[in-house]
Amino acid sequence: MLFQNDHSYERELFDQKDCTEILEQCTFYGCVFRNSSFQATRLVECVFDECEFVDCNLSLLEIVGSVFTGVRFTNCKLLGIDWSSPGGFFSASYSGCNMGNNAFTDMNLKKLVFSSCVLGSASFYNCNLQRAVFDDCDLAESQFYRTDLSYADFRTSRNYYVNAETNILKQTRFSLPEAVSLLANLDIVIE
Repeated sequence: MLFQNDHSYERELFDQKDCTEILEQCTFYGCVFRNSSFQATRLVECVFDECEFVDCNLSLLEIVGSVFTGVRFTNCKLLGIDWSSPGGFFSASYSGCNMGNNAFTDMNLKKLVFSSCVLGSASFYNCNLQRAVFDDCDLAESQFYRTDLSYADFRTSRNYYVNAETNILKQTRFSLPEAVSLLANLDIVIE
């Protein structure tokens, strides 16, 4: 067994590990995970505080009552994850990650940063994304619904569609030509 349940790990490096078991009540503080796989792993009431995941595969990760604070994901494969069930505070940053089919529902994601990520078919429902940054992200087929995007920054991203009628867009930053997509839900003809 790679990790012991109900155990704490502090400032450890886990390199080229393959975790396939269910992790329950594990605490990780300041740990670094490199070139490791947590594919289809189930996290039950775990805590990740100030941890970093680099070049890891966490696809189909199941999160049950777990907490992520100050976690950084770099060049990770994060496909099909429902982040909506953390058991408390959630703060993370994503850089260079493949995040297709991720779900964020009823979450406070204020100031969250996505940098150079592929967020294809991701869904953001009833979230607070105030001051969030989508830097150089591909948002093809992603959905935003009842989400507060006040002061969020989409200027360097592409392929997004944000319905101005179902989301809050106060001082949200967009750039041309992508900003034309904001007109897609209106019954107008542009020539």
